[in-house]
Amino acid sequence: MKETLKEIPTRLFLLIIGILLPVLFLPIILVYLAFDFFQRKRFKKRYHNYLLSIEGKKFFCYTNRKNNHHYIEKNIIPNLSGDIEPVFLEGKILRSKYIQEYISHLAASVSDRKGYPYLIKISNGKAIDKSMNNEFYNFKSQNKNPEDLLILINSSFDNLKSTL
Repeated sequence: MKETLKEIPTRLFLLIIGILLPVLFLPIILVYLAFDFFQRKRFKKRYHNYLLSIEGKKFFCYTNRKNNHHYIEKNIIPNLSGDIEPVFLEGKILRSKYIQEYISHLAASVSDRKGYPYLIKISNGKAIDKSMNNEFYNFKSQNKNPEDLLILINSSFDNLKSTL
């Protein structure tokens, strides 16, 4: 019984701290949440305006996974049609001549998450994407002609349509 009486002040102290700390930090948390909300809203507006400014652009996004990037850089990139921009993702670093913040968001928010490489087309201020992962690995593993893959990539861009 004596040990229980000695624990009461400690438990009471912890209970008071457990209630007071969240109450004290609540205003800071609310200010942070409001700031974050407006930051995101502003970014979405700038991002949408950026997509409108690059209307019609086509991107071929690929990564440095194993030897795939060597295959892509040797067989695909030099032969892409002139209106398709390569975007290379090396780890977390994105290599592109476009604004890093927006292109990173573009690459991170693809809806067809089946794996790289991705095709992304900007149409009506929206990004439309398609994973070429299955097709790419089928062509590569079966040693098919890379020119046929290029034809498929170009025709896939023509067939990209908004599902929104």
